[in-house]
Amino acid sequence: MTSVAYRPAPAPTTLHTRFTRGRERPRGVVWFGFRSFWGHWRHFLAAAIATEDVDSRDWMTPDVPSELLARVIERLGGDPTAPTLTEALGREVFIDFIADTGDDVAVSRAVARLLFAEYELPDPDRPGAFLRVPRGEILIFGGDTAYPVATAQEIASRVVVPFNQVLETLPPDPTPRVLLGIPGNHDWYDGLDGFARMFRRRPPGDDEPASTAKFTPLMLQQYAEWAREFVRGGKIEKPRALVLRDYAPVQNASYFALPLTPFVDLLAVDRQLRTPDARQRRFLIEAYEEHPERATFALLPDPVYPFGGPSSTGTAMLESLHFDLGARDHFVLTGDVHHYARIERDRLLHVIAGGGGAFLHPTRIAAGGLRSERAWPGAAQSKRMLRFVPLKVVMGRSGLLPHLLLLALFLPAVCFGARFWQQRGVIMSAPFATTLVLTIILALIGGVRRRKSVLPLAFGAALAIALTPIGFSLVIHGAVDECGLVASPAAAAALTLAAAVLAGAWVFGAYLSLLTRAGFEHTQAFTALDHPGFKHFVRLRVRADGRGIDGWCLGLVDPLGPAQKPVLVDAFTWRPAPGTSVP
Repeated sequence: MTSVAYRPAPAPTTLHTRFTRGRERPRGVVWFGFRSFWGHWRHFLAAAIATEDVDSRDWMTPDVPSELLARVIERLGGDPTAPTLTEALGREVFIDFIADTGDDVAVSRAVARLLFAEYELPDPDRPGAFLRVPRGEILIFGGDTAYPVATAQEIASRVVVPFNQVLETLPPDPTPRVLLGIPGNHDWYDGLDGFARMFRRRPPGDDEPASTAKFTPLMLQQYAEWAREFVRGGKIEKPRALVLRDYAPVQNASYFALPLTPFVDLLAVDRQLRTPDARQRRFLIEAYEEHPERATFALLPDPVYPFGGPSSTGTAMLESLHFDLGARDHFVLTGDVHHYARIERDRLLHVIAGGGGAFLHPTRIAAGGLRSERAWPGAAQSKRMLRFVPLKVVMGRSGLLPHLLLLALFLPAVCFGARFWQQRGVIMSAPFATTLVLTIILALIGGVRRRKSVLPLAFGAALAIALTPIGFSLVIHGAVDECGLVASPAAAAALTLAAAVLAGAWVFGAYLSLLTRAGFEHTQAFTALDHPGFKHFVRLRVRADGRGIDGWCLGLVDPLGPAQKPVLVDAFTWRPAPGTSVP
């Protein structure tokens, strides 16, 4: 049975204001909630382990490029003696790239329907014409397979199961397909255990069925099971493999090199938790320098130019691998930042496509930065959505950790200050100490280690939060006097505390929004917003002659909205110059 190819309309330029959220467990991770706190704790532990130089990549044996190529050819068919993939197949190759998957399960299912469809897309060789673009024979995950920590359970419930449920509904398709992936930081929080169960090559005969059964234990159930097995000296049972239906994993390491065409090499990097390790550097530098006449198609775990500016981790990664952006053509494809952006600079094509299902990140709103050839969502749309951050934070829909922190800060001081309520008509709440503590916290959130200029903004927000108990106690005292009533110190303290916590949470949300608006920090406000919109993936066509790659970004504005249809976000071509290396 032949599937129907859908011709998507261009992504709309009008501002979208209403978005639909999922109601099915597991729902999207609330960034200031307890489940996310578990992720932050795992991050802390992973980073602490890394300081002891315990690196999960030490046991890995990277695949010799020719051997990895042979396994891909064996799966897809072709000449096993050919030196590159396009030469082996004798035709064009389609590749799907998706990153930052596995958050809200309902969104994951919508993204899977988007990903596994066929499309009619603009033909780059014939203006005004369209060509049929099938589902990719190779599916590449670009990191952060599931949130908040990419454990086997989270990957299974948030990615594998909803994806397999969609695949099960599709018409039979005998096309063999290959699965590849690189890890992101959230994969590393689990020490690559979940990542390996999904992407590491399985021995012959070690097959497991592709699961479509829901597995959504409550967080407390997971903790209880962990605690029980810890006391008993046992272990939590996990699936040996996380099987994505119709896709075969072929890699042995978290990084790899694949000879793609006679003119292009594919190099995939794993820099987490900090930098590429020594063995990986030797392997990738050798693969990079072996064919200086070839262009480089690089998969990186995080962008070189996120939000229009150079990244310290991204540029350090390129330098450690001896990537010379001026000496040869490079196509750098990444996830990690949860929006779409295409940047062209000299001999570099840089595409950021982290829209595989996780919460949204905005396009750069502040002035300055590198210009993107295409950004989705745009700056106007990002500004519109940013307005809702303070309200969402104060309502607790971003999690209750800010409220609990403010409660812990205010409670002792308000209780002590309530003793003098009758005499002074105000509750003094240690504003200086509270301002100091909050300034430190807010400055760290704002990236003070990178930009000291965020300190005045952090101090202003901290002072405003610290003064809220005093201000509300004055308001309460005035209202009580106006009504001719008498309020007990306990009642005044309770009302003051409740109002101060809510007002402080609103100021905190406004501070996050201001950081993004001013360009100090670009992620925290939208992680709090937990926005479900603007999901996407990239479909690539490696040309049969091996001399270039065509790309299309397909997306959903509101994945769970009524009557939503895929839209064409962007189309681009990459044509590296023949004999690309410069002496």
